[in-house]
Amino acid sequence: MTGVDSGASVAAARADSGDRSDERAGIAVWPATAQLRPGDPLEVVVDGEAGSPVGLRVLEGTTAVAGVEVPPAPAGIRASGGPRRVTLRLPGGAPRAAYAIEAQAASGARATSAVDVAPHWWTAPRYGFLSDFAPDEAATESTRRADALLRLHVNVVQFYDWMASHHTFLSPSPEFTDPLGRRLSHTVVRRKIDLLHARGTAALAYGAVYGAEADFSREHPDWLLYDGRGEPLSLAETFYLQDFAPPSPWRGWILDQYDAAVAALGFDGIHVDQYGFPKHARSRAGGAWHTVDLSAQLPGFVAEAAERVRRRRPEGGVIFNCVNAWPLESLAGLRDDAATYIEVWEPHTRFRDLYELVRRARMLRPGMSVILAAYLRPFHPDQRRDPGALTALRLTSAAIGASGGFSLLLGEGDGVLADPYYPRYGRLDRHEAQVVRRYADFAVRNTTRLHDPSPTDIAWTHVGPANGVITLHHAALESYGAGAVPGSLWVIGRRAGTETILQLVNLRGLATDAWNAEQPSGPTPLTELEVRVRIVGGVAGVWWDTPDDDAGTGRALAFDVTDTAEGRFLVFRVPRIDVWSCAWWRESDETDLP
Repeated sequence: MTGVDSGASVAAARADSGDRSDERAGIAVWPATAQLRPGDPLEVVVDGEAGSPVGLRVLEGTTAVAGVEVPPAPAGIRASGGPRRVTLRLPGGAPRAAYAIEAQAASGARATSAVDVAPHWWTAPRYGFLSDFAPDEAATESTRRADALLRLHVNVVQFYDWMASHHTFLSPSPEFTDPLGRRLSHTVVRRKIDLLHARGTAALAYGAVYGAEADFSREHPDWLLYDGRGEPLSLAETFYLQDFAPPSPWRGWILDQYDAAVAALGFDGIHVDQYGFPKHARSRAGGAWHTVDLSAQLPGFVAEAAERVRRRRPEGGVIFNCVNAWPLESLAGLRDDAATYIEVWEPHTRFRDLYELVRRARMLRPGMSVILAAYLRPFHPDQRRDPGALTALRLTSAAIGASGGFSLLLGEGDGVLADPYYPRYGRLDRHEAQVVRRYADFAVRNTTRLHDPSPTDIAWTHVGPANGVITLHHAALESYGAGAVPGSLWVIGRRAGTETILQLVNLRGLATDAWNAEQPSGPTPLTELEVRVRIVGGVAGVWWDTPDDDAGTGRALAFDVTDTAEGRFLVFRVPRIDVWSCAWWRESDETDLP
């Protein structure tokens, strides 16, 4: 949803989440592309420690599936500090897979990253944004931002307010001033599209379904949407709403603008925006006044936009903004768009609301990825950065990711969305950026566990004393279970074949369970949480992972299988839960039964 304030100031305040980690020194590692397709080789970039060999491993869970020793850089590259690149072959056959990448230098310096394999970006859409297209942006700065998005594994990017106007996208000259007074360059837009493509990332052009500026709207009064008084509908009298339903000529006009963006600049698709209002409006398109039910018209429009994109970009796609989950029910049968995208507003204010949005979308549109756009006010550039801002970001990321969703939150390399007008984004400092990269790595290496197509959360039926299958035990644990209860340890569970996965999100000790609020105290950590699971067979292994430390990989856990008078139980301990931890185990048919 677009905004009308053109300010773009940047906050410089330092935020401290209480995280204990320091910036890793000496070495960095990341994949050369944001996502692999099945059968693709993995190219890895190793930066730092140029004068010595670096051991590189790729791990699926805790199992190394590929590895190589990266030799020292040649003297010339070593002197210039350029990174080294190495190519590895991964196991083939699986359409979806996820890996951790670990680099270990002879000096002891260590770094980790992650990569996943998917048939298409919309299988696991890690959505980012770009909104800065100033003519004076240097090519080196554009490259820096593209590289930073790559290290966050962003594989599809929305280009926000890149166009000359909301009704006519392309400008006659490369440089122009947009309707909100920003000086922009289509040369820079094209440069950034090319940089993303080189890193395996798709680029989508923002384009509102019905927004147009006043001068254009005055020329076409029969194209407009009107309220019950017969007054034209607008967003702050800046963008006037057009009737996109047949037979209004606006429909063909804006679809032609989508075509032009894809053809002229090389976009891979369109981010189709709406403002969430009106639900019904009056129109005189076609010569007679009539009522337009927008929820009934939007699915057809999105389908036609997607079809137009596919004609030019067979691998392209369309993402539609389902503002506050409206009209989600009308989209239930639509399969032309790339993902279910929901911009979150009141009354969806609590962590549980984020969960329910993802769950509802996955139930109504099975097999479709869900993306939540949740703008974090604690990072707004016009306010002083609160010490709890980073904790709010970590908790919101955990709430969405553990629920099975993706988010639109990060962009511009070190930017955090804080306002519906994207140029008013906040900036991460160096420490915050490091923490955010850890969360991004965690989400990628665990994406097959987080984003299993099944929407069923077994925590409601399996977790807790009343359900009697999975129970948690700790002297300091007063409350736990499904439903994001304030002050509790929130549990989300899924079963995939023989594997059971628990997402553990720590809401203990928080000042509020509102996702869009500072969290100055942060969650109260738990250590050595005991998990007891009623089972009927054997156990092949138990593992855990967290983005809240520097390990960067999954880890095996010791466990016991114990027969008692009450039955057979798997027992293990999760070492630590700060904000978010994940534990999983795999059962087998091997038993000691006669």
